[in-house]
Amino acid sequence: MMKRLGQKTSERTKLMESLNTFVSLLVDELALAGRHGTAHSYRSSMKRLARFTGNSQMPFSVLTPCLLKRYEQHLLLEGCKRNTVSLYLRMLRSICNQASRRGLAQIPPGLFDDVFTGTDTSEKRAVSPSVIRNLHDADLSDYPLLEATRDCFLLSFYLRGIPFVDLIRLRKSDISKDVLRYRRSKTDRLLTVSVEPCAWAILRKYASRVKDSPYLLPIITKEGYAGYRQYQSALRRYNQHLGQLSALLGLKVKLTSYVARHSWATAAYHQGIPVSVISESLGHASEKVTYTYLASFDNRTLNRANRKVIALVTRDDASSHEMFGKRTSGRWNL
Repeated sequence: MMKRLGQKTSERTKLMESLNTFVSLLVDELALAGRHGTAHSYRSSMKRLARFTGNSQMPFSVLTPCLLKRYEQHLLLEGCKRNTVSLYLRMLRSICNQASRRGLAQIPPGLFDDVFTGTDTSEKRAVSPSVIRNLHDADLSDYPLLEATRDCFLLSFYLRGIPFVDLIRLRKSDISKDVLRYRRSKTDRLLTVSVEPCAWAILRKYASRVKDSPYLLPIITKEGYAGYRQYQSALRRYNQHLGQLSALLGLKVKLTSYVARHSWATAAYHQGIPVSVISESLGHASEKVTYTYLASFDNRTLNRANRKVIALVTRDDASSHEMFGKRTSGRWNL
């Protein structure tokens, strides 16, 4: 009896040395906990890695700094953006950390030190308040799908940059006396938001379409994994329609599901609201995350800041030229 038990334990440990098998276990656990988004990210990450290595049952020992660096370069050459590459690598790092904590794999320290697992803020993800006003004023009566998309985008902005994944899952029971309370799906933090008249106007506009639904918006109707699949499809359509809306209105920045959230954070920062307050408003786990939102200021903002700094040490244009040299025909004469 004890021998058979020992054999089973040994077989289980050996089985768990397979990266793919351990991920299957994690995915099952996440699905039971209703965390379908994270489960989907783990599955996608493993499929991508297996396609690169050509091995669907690789052991943890195959992961080395050299292999991870080659994998990173492979993803970039395939056309993945740096943030997408970072997501795949962060998911893989999370898998390794969990296997290590459970004693199922020995992960060498510094395994992910030479690959990018941060956030690339070079891509602009915020628009100015004037663009938000133009969206509000646009007559989209001839484009009902784009009108609904615009309303969803504005509602996300009005509700303190609520993410699309949380917006479409809001229930009527989440609002009481003009106060919305909901939990962020990513961090499970409870957020409390005042529902302003501009947000109420949009919710009332679609009230008749959710008369027999527990949800505030007519986007998803199902629970569990089926509801997650609905969300995935809705997110794809939402971003497609936002792209069409950007082209229709001639916007310089392509709207995406992230833009409303980043725009709210940037507008709040420009109003002098402390980063700590913005971080709390967005439900971020730390202010470090908030700073990545605020890092993508447009060049005009940075140039204005630069001119203000230079003005502290220069009296006027003449003294500026005297100090830094005169510019002629695009070249500096020093």
